[in-house]
Amino acid sequence: MEDEMEEVEIDDDDDDDEEEEEEELAQEEEETSTSDQGERNDDVEEEEEDNEEEEEQKFKAIALRTALQSTDRRLPWEETFAIVPPTPLPFGQADTAGGKKRKRDSVDEEDGDEEDTVIDIHDDLKREVAFHDCALEAVHLARAKCVKAGIPFTRPEDFFAEMVKTDEHMAKIKDRLIFDTKRIDAVERRKSNKEQTIMAKERHAHRLAEKAKAKKAHMSAVEDWKKSAASGRQNLGGRVTDMEEEEERLRGLGGGSSKKRMAANKKYGFGGKRGRFKQNDRKSLDDMSKFNPRGGFGGIGQKTTMKKKAGGAGKKRPGKRARDAARSK
Repeated sequence: MEDEMEEVEIDDDDDDDEEEEEEELAQEEEETSTSDQGERNDDVEEEEEDNEEEEEQKFKAIALRTALQSTDRRLPWEETFAIVPPTPLPFGQADTAGGKKRKRDSVDEEDGDEEDTVIDIHDDLKREVAFHDCALEAVHLARAKCVKAGIPFTRPEDFFAEMVKTDEHMAKIKDRLIFDTKRIDAVERRKSNKEQTIMAKERHAHRLAEKAKAKKAHMSAVEDWKKSAASGRQNLGGRVTDMEEEEERLRGLGGGSSKKRMAANKKYGFGGKRGRFKQNDRKSLDDMSKFNPRGGFGGIGQKTTMKKKAGGAGKKRPGKRARDAARSK
């Protein structure tokens, strides 16, 4: 009995494993089917979009052709002046499959094997140049056709062209231009004044800085001089000397005056006393020998002159040369 129970249990386990494997396989099949279905849906959507774009382009082409046919009234060229240059515009088109620009081969009238360079339609400069070249070619063709048809297209010499705009409107434009010019000049003037003010402030600040620097250098020099003077006074025992004493001290240190200076003093003297001729000293102040209590006059009420003292006419004064000669003897 036990062996039969074990076999039954083993069979049940095998059945459970088989059921789990079947469930996993079913889930994987469902996932693959859903992914394939999604890809198919995406492909279908892309195809539908492409079909819609093609239909839209076809509709636009039909509408343009219909509009051209409705405007074409089979009029002669002299009435329409319609010119279509034979050279097409050299613009490239984007390839939807590869994402690259396709090149267009154009056959020239003279050289049939040449290939034109494709121009990017988003390049503004090249696009405008292409338009200009196309219009210029159309103008040349139109001039030839006008000459052939006998249609005048040049302005005569006596042609008077009236202004499209009135004089009042042109006066307003002139006033506006003058106002704009004055406004620009005012802005430039304010800008230059501001720059000059800033430069003046910078120069003033530079001058103040230089002045402060010079003052600082001067004060440092004064402090250095004070320190040197203080050290000199310490060497002299704290006594401050005047200039004469300093000269005498230096003269004593140097061995006295030089021989040349002594010879000059002996020949010419010391030059005499300089200034303070009427200043008394102690000796002259105490000297009363020349004091005249009568006031220095010869008699009361009479003034003694040089002529009276000499007893007659005064002696003639010698000239300047004579005085100098007598003084030099």
